[in-house]
Amino acid sequence: MVEPRIRVVIADDDRAMRDALADLISSQSELELVGEAVNHDDVIRLAARDRPRVVVLDIRMPGGTAPATIKAIQDRSPTTAVIVLSAYENASNAIEVLAAGASAYLVKGSRDEELLEAIARAARGQLSMSAALARECVFLLRRELENERRSGAVALQNANLLRQLLDRVEAAVVLVAADGSIELVNARAARLFGYRRTELIDLPVTTLVPTSKYGEPADELLHRLVRREPPDEEPAVHFTATGRRKDGTTFPVEVSATPMPHGQRGVAVFLRDVSELSLTEARFRRLFEAFPDATVLVDTDGTIQLVNAAAEQLFGYAREDLVGQEVDVLLPEHPVTIYRREADDTRGAQDLTPVSMELTARRRDGSDFPVSVSIGRIRTDEGVQVILAMRDMTEMAGSRAALERSVETLRAAGQSHRNVLVDLVGAQERERWRIAAGIHDDSLQVITAAALRLQQLRRRLSDPEDLRVLAKLEETIRLAADRLRRLIFDFRPPALEHEGLVAAIKAYLEQLQTETGIECHLDNRLEEEPPRQTRVLIYRIAQDALMNVRKHARARRVDVRLVGVEGGTLVEITDDGVGFDVRSVEGRPGHLGLTLMRDRADIVGGWCRIESAPGAGTTVEFWIPHEGGLRRGGEE
Repeated sequence: MVEPRIRVVIADDDRAMRDALADLISSQSELELVGEAVNHDDVIRLAARDRPRVVVLDIRMPGGTAPATIKAIQDRSPTTAVIVLSAYENASNAIEVLAAGASAYLVKGSRDEELLEAIARAARGQLSMSAALARECVFLLRRELENERRSGAVALQNANLLRQLLDRVEAAVVLVAADGSIELVNARAARLFGYRRTELIDLPVTTLVPTSKYGEPADELLHRLVRREPPDEEPAVHFTATGRRKDGTTFPVEVSATPMPHGQRGVAVFLRDVSELSLTEARFRRLFEAFPDATVLVDTDGTIQLVNAAAEQLFGYAREDLVGQEVDVLLPEHPVTIYRREADDTRGAQDLTPVSMELTARRRDGSDFPVSVSIGRIRTDEGVQVILAMRDMTEMAGSRAALERSVETLRAAGQSHRNVLVDLVGAQERERWRIAAGIHDDSLQVITAAALRLQQLRRRLSDPEDLRVLAKLEETIRLAADRLRRLIFDFRPPALEHEGLVAAIKAYLEQLQTETGIECHLDNRLEEEPPRQTRVLIYRIAQDALMNVRKHARARRVDVRLVGVEGGTLVEITDDGVGFDVRSVEGRPGHLGLTLMRDRADIVGGWCRIESAPGAGTTVEFWIPHEGGLRRGGEE
């Protein structure tokens, strides 16, 4: 049976805000926009005429007040729920409109998802407001209640409203007096611990929460909040403890306590049963610890939360020395985006997709080394958490670094240029094959086994939250496996060995286009495949040129042309990117990529030309003869 759409009226005197709300609601298939109002009289008239399920009401409009309008709407349409939008959080205003009958109080500028969820909740008869504002409302009502108690006149209406508000908060809440005795509990707290509310009044809070996770009495932790000791501590505590029900059974509970503001004595304690979360956390920690890559969990401020054994071994730190440190200690030159994205809280789930990059890491002894970092994000109750899986790239980068150093030494010393380059290029190819085989036979197998373990675990889980966290971990492992497969492809392209040069370059261009969005075109005019050794050399030079396009060109399009010319293969690679000054780039220390392309062509009797200028794109053109190949001078 198809659920009927939720009928919505919006009321705001600001045209831009009204249009934005209308567009948002109209874009949702489960919502129906039935009217727009610009003042209080309009919205009351529309509510009476159209009987919407929800009215989204600006708190300040011409012609009336929000509380009076809410009452008028519900007098004329009792089934209509009202969501109030305000420019800022104000506990007094929130209490006023909630007392008038509003179902939600939201701040303008909140995420679209929050408003849409509030509409759905209001249609179900549920309250929506931020936890921080709910606390402020509780504190304000309690302060008024305390003041009136001192004067001997208890405000029964406020007390009842306080209880109603507490009962609508989606957490177990206990108000604790300065002496540690319980003053008030909501219905969730009573159900959680198996008591009637009246049984808990005046009992010590240690009846419910005897000690913290580390054995410290809970009432002492709360007393510190009351006394603000030590004075420089944050005015709140969060800890995990053991809760005790009336029947004597115990369970893990998460405690969040905040002192009453404005000089009031006492503490508001929010409690949550984390029994299932504890099991999930244990599973997650076992998987996290078993992950073969060096892995750390980081919050959006860049603070390290968890460290696995592989990270301890790779970086030379004990995990207790890393937890609480900034991630800069491991990745000193990282971009801040590895753990923080602009407006994270306003982005949808698609922005949690894992990504990867190559960075420089630093060990405890101060030595730097290259790492491949796979970055996955998971959304938790505490906000977005970031998983950084790091793999030492020293071995993979070593071959190229050794080649570059050897070429520089060769040029400086004037030694047997051709013979050394032949040896080095041959060694590089052998090293590429060895590394590819090692990744395939070792690392990729471990990753695949971990993925299978996760699939086995998935069949044992049923809780949606557990499955969501598991899905993010599976996605991170999938990204790591994909990156390893890409390394194998780069080091040992199967198409080059089994199908030939054209197929290998075509596969590389398809991968480049998929991963970067660069439009890639291949114009193949070869009538026959080059010999095996020659095609490997052609492919490597083309691969280096296309890697430069990927990393530096910022191009929208790249064209590759293959032509058989004078007993060899002519390759032309042209992009429409930003271009560069060829001479200045080649003269910089450490930038040997362009020189190496020329040297590879030169050692087999070919040539390579590079044409570029700032703003004019780049063309790399090279010709490799089919006869000759990679032979040392004097060899036949």
